[in-house]
Order: sequence, then structure tokens, then C-alpha cells
Amino acid sequence: MSQSYDYVIVGGGVAGASAVQTLRAEGAKGSILLLAAEPQLPYHRGSLSKTFLSSASAESARWVLDAAGYEKLGIEVRLGAAVTSVQPSRHRLCVGTKDELAYGQLLIATGASAQRLEIPGAGLAGIHTLHSLAEAQALRATALMARRAVVIGGSFVGLEVAAALRQRGLSVTLIAHGGLLDSLALPEFSSHLRATLERHGVEVVLGNAPVRFHGQARVEGVTTSGGLTLACDLVVLGVGVTPNTQFLRGSGIELDAGRIQVDRFLQTNQPGIHAAGDVCNFFDGVFNCQRHIEHWDNAFKQGRHAARNMMGRRTPYSEVSYFYSHVFDLSFNLLGRIDSRHERIDRGSLEAGSYAAIFLQDDVPRGLFSLGRPADETRMMETLIKHRVNLRSSKPRLSDPGFALDQIPNQTVYILQGGGAFGAFECGAIQALQERGIRPDVVAGVSIGAINSAIIAGNPDHAAQQLQAFWSELGTESPALADEGLRRMVAGGHVALLGVPQFFQPGWLKPFWSEDASPSRWTSLYDMSPARRLLEKYVDFERLKSSPVRLLVSAVDVQTSELVVFDSYVDDLGADHILASGSLPPAFPWTTIGGRHFWDGGIVSNSPLEQVVERCGSAGKQVYIVDLYPDKAQALPANLTEVMARREEILFAERIRNDLKTETLVHDFQQLVQDMLADLPAAAAHRIRHQPNFIQLMGQQAPLRITRIVRESVPGEPAASGYDFSGKTLARLIEAGYRMALRAIDAPQLPVGAARPAELSLGLGE
Repeated sequence: MSQSYDYVIVGGGVAGASAVQTLRAEGAKGSILLLAAEPQLPYHRGSLSKTFLSSASAESARWVLDAAGYEKLGIEVRLGAAVTSVQPSRHRLCVGTKDELAYGQLLIATGASAQRLEIPGAGLAGIHTLHSLAEAQALRATALMARRAVVIGGSFVGLEVAAALRQRGLSVTLIAHGGLLDSLALPEFSSHLRATLERHGVEVVLGNAPVRFHGQARVEGVTTSGGLTLACDLVVLGVGVTPNTQFLRGSGIELDAGRIQVDRFLQTNQPGIHAAGDVCNFFDGVFNCQRHIEHWDNAFKQGRHAARNMMGRRTPYSEVSYFYSHVFDLSFNLLGRIDSRHERIDRGSLEAGSYAAIFLQDDVPRGLFSLGRPADETRMMETLIKHRVNLRSSKPRLSDPGFALDQIPNQTVYILQGGGAFGAFECGAIQALQERGIRPDVVAGVSIGAINSAIIAGNPDHAAQQLQAFWSELGTESPALADEGLRRMVAGGHVALLGVPQFFQPGWLKPFWSEDASPSRWTSLYDMSPARRLLEKYVDFERLKSSPVRLLVSAVDVQTSELVVFDSYVDDLGADHILASGSLPPAFPWTTIGGRHFWDGGIVSNSPLEQVVERCGSAGKQVYIVDLYPDKAQALPANLTEVMARREEILFAERIRNDLKTETLVHDFQQLVQDMLADLPAAAAHRIRHQPNFIQLMGQQAPLRITRIVRESVPGEPAASGYDFSGKTLARLIEAGYRMALRAIDAPQLPVGAARPAELSLGLGE
């Protein structure tokens, strides 16, 4: 019988290593197997063409995690285990010729192999490629005895190897068929790079390609297409890679030019199989196209992301790609996509060693080349690219190297809570925001806030007007009583007894012959069918995917307790997704979508700020939270009804989770890293400061700013006022939300974590 594992990861690179660590970190409880074709544990390949070759002492590989680390996480690792076939229909794979394994979820992260040239003499000893540790060790051993090297290819690997071999004292010639890093669309930098190489003693020959290698048993020379013959005793090929997918032939897994075709979730066309890293051609959510990226930073991020989706998270991959290279004293980064057809804005100068080129398409940043620029700037540009921020108003200042990018407005977010009739307060707040020209890029809601959010996203040009129309349909009649508190109490009781005709109807009014007429079969008190019809009237669900406003609504899985986020840019949302977010038990029944059953997301979190940050990031965002439940009560509850009402207020109150201890700890670690860099040689510190992981961990981002628009209960407000849908109360809530929003907008704003003034609040009675 074959062995069975819950999760099998095929590939011993950084993608596979990050995947298994993420599975455990995210709470995966099942068995995990990592299959590595190489005889070593997963290691960092990025240094193989840099310090591994150039260092005076024999440098060993840098393991992603040592053997004890995998054992501690309960991860089984098999080395030298090459997978020879995959059978998706049986959820089986074969290792070698005999060993068959069963899997629940499979990740293919087998990477790529360096290409060789098919020209005369290509099989001579002394001709090397560089993509694996074994190849790096063989190249290093040859370099110890060699005197003259020829490096073929003006790619990142070719440039780095040429610099590393020259630093070892070899005579080095670099041959490139075209220019240096042709894909950069930066001829000035190509010239600057060539001058740097030649200044350090590397001969550069452009416009040539090798046509023949010479030698008896070992390589002794190279003849080029330009008629040059170069003597050498070492050749390194940097001419591209081939994805390792030969074992997938006949599996039914879709390939494109040899790479595994995956969607925005890194999912293949076969259920239960994901792919990550160099081996796959993925849908890039930032640029809305299929592409492949061969870089360790992308492999690490995709491995981590695929692991989460293997656990059922179903979140799209939308990271900005990084490329990093270090050649002699030049350390530079590429972000996003660089296209010569795009508008280019330069900051600083190459001669000064501090230069950036920003590439714009229709005033939206698409790519960045950065050399010697601050980590904060590169990190901020990553955010601007990722969220496609229009830079039209800031463009005149982008060429000023002193202009801080964190001054550029990023995204505006609305957070709308659940709260029954209090949702009318949100309607008034949206009207005020719209009048002030504050339009959302993202709107996230729960329960009644999800309904309001769907109307906003579905009507981005006239959201306030549609909300007003929606709430006018919900208003019920109430008796004209002199005592306002009594009037509202009676109105709430009327709704509890008879429902809201356009919103929900009580179960006890069902015909006695209906299937679930008996209360013993009830799982809820009310029926929400009218709400579905009203939603479909005010929201064009077909247009949500193309709306400029991204919609996020949350619900909780009744059986697993998992908080699930429905995303209009990912999911095909319908009325059921919105109703699921408002299915608050025991009042309303759960909503079933795709075989899963959902209740109101407010049970877990009534303010989906954390879900917005997880999906859209936090840097530079202006967040408007409409807070329907007060933090403080005006008086202690006087009876059981008021006790239950106050309990509900506390349960659903908005809380900004700003962990000062965590912030302090992060700051202390960042300061420790800076102190350690200060003790390193200047060149080494400079190189580290421009590595992608340093930029992403140490680069400061623009602060998250939050404006809270708070509804405050008034003296004498009935305990069940959230059920008062009377037209008079809704009108007063809308008017209060409007006034409160204007007050909050005009108040001084501070970033999260800064000392904050007392929150402004305005109740219905003020």
C-alpha cells in the first residue's frame, strides 16, 4: 500500500521550504512531506553567483531551515527523491521507479535548470552552468585552478559571475549577443554597468555570440559570431533556464511553453494541485496578465501564498515582483514591469550612485529601477505599484530625489459595521463623505454594513443617492407618541412582531401547512427573502468585478468557525454573499453558498479592518470607520434588557488592534539590525541594505490613518433600538450620521499609533 500524506510539496528550493513552514505557521494539522530531488536540504540560491564564488574561503550553502527545524515542525523531508510522475485522478505520485505516494494537497515547486548551448565543443570539460549548489561547487573548484574565464550572457547571472570570478583574480571576458540587461529598457544604465565592469578589469564584448568551443578534453577557447577567438580554460553559461516539468508529461496538468499554467490562486487545472516559483506561469493580479518570474523573492512569496490556498484560504496572488543584483560596488533592484514604451521619470543620477527610474503607464506606476536609493523609497514604490495609485497630481515632483513618496495619497477605505437599523447612520455618513469629494477605493462591510457596502460598490458614481433610496424603502410606520423613548420602544416591538416588509418577515406568519411551520424545526426567527429582492434591485452584481470600488464582505462558516472574506475582485459575488454576511442567528437563517453554510461575520469581527489590511495592505491608506456601537455606556444597565443590549454593544464595538508591545519589539529589532550594519564594512552594509528582504522588513511605509465616525447612544434610548426601523428614526439616524461625518472629517487626523485626541461623537439627541 502507498503511504498517504495530507500535504506533499515537490521541490527542494525556497518555494517548497517557505510552503512547508507556512503550513505549520498557519495551523495545518495534517502530515507534511517535502520531496527534494537534490541531496541537500533547501538552500538560498541567490548567493551562489555572488559571495559563494568570490569569497576567499570556501563558503557553504545557506540553509533555509536546518534538519532540526524541520523535525521540530513535524515535517518529513526526503532528499534525493525525484518525482517521476503525477496521477491527479488518483491523487498519487511516484518517486523514482517504485515508491508511490498518496496526497491530499500537492504543491509542485521543482524550479528550473540552467540551459546549455548546442554548438560544437559544448561537451568539453570546463564549461559550466550555474543554478544549483552542485554546479556552484564544481564551478568554484575549476575557478581555483583557472586563469582565464569567458562568461557568456549579459543576464543577471552572467554579470554576477563575471564580477565574482574577477574578484577571485581571474582574467574575465564577458560576451553578450545584445546589450547588458536588455530587458531593463535603460540604455544609460547598461553603459554605466559596462564602464563599471571594465573599470574593474572585465573585458566586455557585445553583439557577439559563441559559435564553437575549442579544446581536446577541456575547453581552451571560444570562437564568436563576430570572428573573435578568445583563449580560456573556464567557460560559464548564463543563457537562460528550462523549467523542470518533464515528469508531468501525460499527467493532464496544463503546461505553457514547458511551465505549469496556474491561475491567480496558484491553482493548476487539476483539483488539489498548486504550483509556485520558477516552474510556473501564473496570473499576475497586479498587472492582470499571465507571466513567469525567475527569482528567489518571487519563489519565496509564492510558496508561502500557495500554502495558504492549499488550506482553503483562496486568496489571489498579487505581490509586486523584485529582482535584486549586485555587481562589484553596484547594488540595484527592479520592481514590477519595466517597459520601454512607458513614460519614464528619473530621480537622482547614476554618477552620484543614487538613482531611480519610475515607469508610468497612464500616470499609474508599473515599474521601478533603483540603485543606491533609500529602502523606504523602494518599499513605498512597491505599495504604489501594487495598488495602481494614480500619480498625476504628484508627477511634477517625482523627479525631485528629495520628494518623499510617503506624501502621495494611496487608497481610501470605508469600513461599515453591522447594527440593524443603525445602518441608516452609515447612509448619512456616506452622503457627507461623498459631498466632500471623498470616494472609496475599497469598501468593507459586515451585516447591514455589507448591504450598504454592496450598494456603494455597485453604484460608485451615485452611492449616496442609491443608499437614500434603499433606506427610504425600509422605513415602517410608528405611532405618534409624545414620549420619544416610548415611541421608539413601540416601533421596535412592532418590527420584532411583524418584521420589516421589504427586509425580513417573521416565521410565525408562515402558513400552517408549510414544511417548517412547526417551531420545533426552526433554526431562525425570520425569513430574509424580501432582502434578496431589494438587494438585486439596488446592486448590479454583474458589474461588481469591473467597479472601481473593491468590495469585501465577511461571514463565518457555521461548521468550521472560520471567518471567510468574499472579495468582488476575486469572487463572483451575488446577493447570497451579502446576505450571508447579515445572517445573524438566531434572528436569521444561515445562508448556503457552494455547500458551505454562513452566519453573520460580526460574530467574529464587526469591523473588518484586519481583513482589509490582509487583502490590500495598510501603507498610506486613509480609513473611515463608521462606528455604530459606543465604547462607553452613559450609565450602568438598569435591567436585564439593558444588560443584554450593553452586552451587544461591547460585542460589536469597533476596536483598532494596535499592539504597542509588538510595535516596540519590531522597532527594537530594526534598531538592532541598523546597529549591526554600522559595524560591518561599508561595502557589505551597502549591499545588504539593497536586498529585497531588507527593503521589505526594514523599509518604513506611509502610516495608516483612521477617521472614526462614531454613533453615540442618547439618554432614554430603548435597549432594542437597533430594531427600530420606523421612518422617523431612520431619518434621524441618517441626519446624525451626516453631521457626525462632517465633524470627524474636519477634526485633526493622526496616524495609527500616534497620540490621539478624544474621539468626536454626536448622538441623535444633540
